[in-house]
Amino acid sequence: MANENTATDTAPALPPTRKGQATREKLLAAAEAVFSARGHENARVADIVAEAGISHGLFYRHFADKDAILTAVLDRLNDRLRDISGRVAGDGRVPTLEQLELRNIQFFREYSDHRLLLRVSREAAARSGDSEFRTKWLANRGRFVARTDRWLRELIANGHIAPLSDTHTVAEGLSALTEQMAYVLVGLAVEDPDHAELERLGKACGLIWYRTLFGAAF
Repeated sequence: MANENTATDTAPALPPTRKGQATREKLLAAAEAVFSARGHENARVADIVAEAGISHGLFYRHFADKDAILTAVLDRLNDRLRDISGRVAGDGRVPTLEQLELRNIQFFREYSDHRLLLRVSREAAARSGDSEFRTKWLANRGRFVARTDRWLRELIANGHIAPLSDTHTVAEGLSALTEQMAYVLVGLAVEDPDHAELERLGKACGLIWYRTLFGAAF
């Protein structure tokens, strides 16, 4: 176990005790607040522990450094984003336009709730060169792309869309559309977007996905 001045090489496993779980939750909530307010470069472990009201020693029992806790925060958030923007129609069925719009609206709403953190994380990954954080950020993003790739293959196998020579790159393009719209129009917005704006963005994104895959008739 590391002392309060020394980080371990890798983050320890999830603490088994209820008290340990509570401490970890406080640290995760504090980290999101600090990174959102200060950005990646200016955020310090000292800021996180002060926000959480927890000692440095307890921090290092749970996380190796500030990148490790940022990764943990993003892992949980990205799991949530994948859940709410998940499969719109099971068993290889074709989704309706309304279903695609709803999933995208839900995605933009959740993104908006954490928009400063998601902006910081993307910009940190771009500045991090070949760091472990950048690698993990790209891996997290890759799970969204892989899910869309699998869905495209199912649609093709069930005869719902024409065969594609490169489903992965098409999945990359569709994912990048949603990602870039969220980053530019929500993450970089001067003020928090209201519900009407998020609904407008979700409907536009859903329409682009629908027409790209299934044509103009709906």
